[in-house]
Amino acid sequence: MSEEEGRQREARQRAKTDFRFDDARLCFAFAGTLADRGTAEPFERLGRPEDLGRWCVESGCAAEAPDCTSEELMQAVRLREAIQRIGQTLAESRPPALEDITLVNTAAAKPTSVPELSADATAVHWTGGNVAAVLSMVARDLIALCASEQRSRVHLCGNPTCGALFVDTSRAGARRWCSMKTCGALLKKRAYRAKTQK
Repeated sequence: MSEEEGRQREARQRAKTDFRFDDARLCFAFAGTLADRGTAEPFERLGRPEDLGRWCVESGCAAEAPDCTSEELMQAVRLREAIQRIGQTLAESRPPALEDITLVNTAAAKPTSVPELSADATAVHWTGGNVAAVLSMVARDLIALCASEQRSRVHLCGNPTCGALFVDTSRAGARRWCSMKTCGALLKKRAYRAKTQK
């Protein structure tokens, strides 16, 4: 491998660790911290407690990265997987497992962070956010989704290697990808190449 190829590979790897928030509800952005779910080797973006702290800030749920323990990281991953499974059951119009509902309800029962309006009233910052408070916000977002009419618009990404969940808010209800910027563009490029190579 050349030095340039090494740099390109490193840049791709760095980009892979970036959290995805485009076109995603909070709960599904959190579920997306495990990428490439449709592959033999999914990519874990929450590999260390520090990654969870970074997600808390980048998601907008905390102004500062909370201190995270390994146990809190494990709890977060369990919640994440429960959210993914519940989302899949919504997409497939079937009932979720009671254990997953219990896990989400337990997380949602914890106090959340507190919203604080900026001095110019143009922004909201969340304060007092420890990990449990952030996970409570994530769980409550899933509960709000389940209680809304949008529950029938939950889908799995049309990219078979992705496995990300999304809510189709398009008027026609014909959205196929978690994000046009990632999976949609990728699969359209593949389809175009296949077409031009015939």
